[in-house]
Amino acid sequence: MSEENLQTMGTRVRYYRERLGLSQDELALRVGAAQQTIQSLESGKIRKSTFLPQIAKTLGVDFDTLLFGKLQPTSIKASKPLLMATARRVPLFSTRDCEWVQAFLQDQAVQSPSGKWVSMDYSLPFAESGSRLFALKLGLSDEAFQPEFKPGDQLVIDPDASIQPSDPVIVFKPGAERLNLNRYRVLSQSGSGIDYELVSIHPDFPSFAGAELENLQILGPVLQVRRPVSSQVRLAVLEEQFR
Repeated sequence: MSEENLQTMGTRVRYYRERLGLSQDELALRVGAAQQTIQSLESGKIRKSTFLPQIAKTLGVDFDTLLFGKLQPTSIKASKPLLMATARRVPLFSTRDCEWVQAFLQDQAVQSPSGKWVSMDYSLPFAESGSRLFALKLGLSDEAFQPEFKPGDQLVIDPDASIQPSDPVIVFKPGAERLNLNRYRVLSQSGSGIDYELVSIHPDFPSFAGAELENLQILGPVLQVRRPVSSQVRLAVLEEQFR
């Protein structure tokens, strides 16, 4: 792959990562992200992430080059500089905080019951996310999110982002004790609308289609996965104990 053929941001991340001889896991560890975040960026499944400035720095690439490629006209860069916006606080909920999340989506002054939040440093292209951005911290009992995500992961959800095919989405079912995760799969599309199903990631949890979808609410797609280093260490210890 030559630099001239790097038409998308995902291909550029992959190119510069492989140029340094790094695996996705190694790059994720260096920037404090989950391997799934790197994989999703490279495949084009997600197109924005607060980890991108750190990824560019780790890969030794100018931030503008990683976003737009080397052929981006200088005049466009000058008219739309990529400055760092003020860090914003995103409330951090658990999957059991169903009523609190619903309240926050209606009124962004609502905080999580724990009072915890995550700090999101946005460069201007990522500041387009709406004010309803929130995060979920996964626990050991959140089996519906496994194996794609792990206990300790912090999932950032944007309720105002458009949902793309195969996106993991957070789903709320009235009366349920916790929020769950399903994958958005398009079955057909026509002028009358989109026929889709919500596929379970974990084999022990149900998928939904047809009339079942009427009782469900999609809260938004997973925009980013954050895996704190402390969580990575605890997971490594647990995995070693069960070997």
